[in-house]
Order: sequence, then C-alpha cells, then structure tokens
Amino acid sequence: MLALATDYGDVEVREEDLSSLTDAELKRLRITRTELYQAFAEGTELMKSRSDRVRPVAHKTFDGTWRVDLFRYSPTIDLLMERRC
Repeated sequence: MLALATDYGDVEVREEDLSSLTDAELKRLRITRTELYQAFAEGTELMKSRSDRVRPVAHKTFDGTWRVDLFRYSPTIDLLMERRC
C-alpha cells in the first residue's frame, strides 16, 4: 500500500490497483504511471524493515519530483491504535 498526498487528500493505492488505474485517474492525481511505479517500489523497500505502525506516503516536492517518506499512523484515524489512547 502507498498513500499519495494529493490536492484531494491522501489517496491509498494498493499493489493490485496499479495496473488498473486509468490515464485520466493518473492525470487527476498529477502523477505519471512511471512515477507511481517508482514511488510504490520505494515505499515497498522502505517498509521492509519497519513496523506496521507506519505507512509510506508519496508527496510531490517543490522541484516537481516525487518523494516517499514513512509516516506514523495517527491514533485518531487508526482503529487498532485507538484502543491504546
């Protein structure tokens, strides 16, 4: 799973969704298919040594490139974490 930070909020993209995204959907998300595959691969690599309490989020930098960082789940939106608060 990869979250894309977009003008419309974070959009979750799962591996099984990669090939079915249309060109129109990619245009709306303002990402190319190549950039999406690269971001997904980078997110997958980052998650190999991390816990399940973080998620990879791809966001566009000021120079127009996409960067993937890991962000912690918020207890207010993650039902599994909600019980600990």
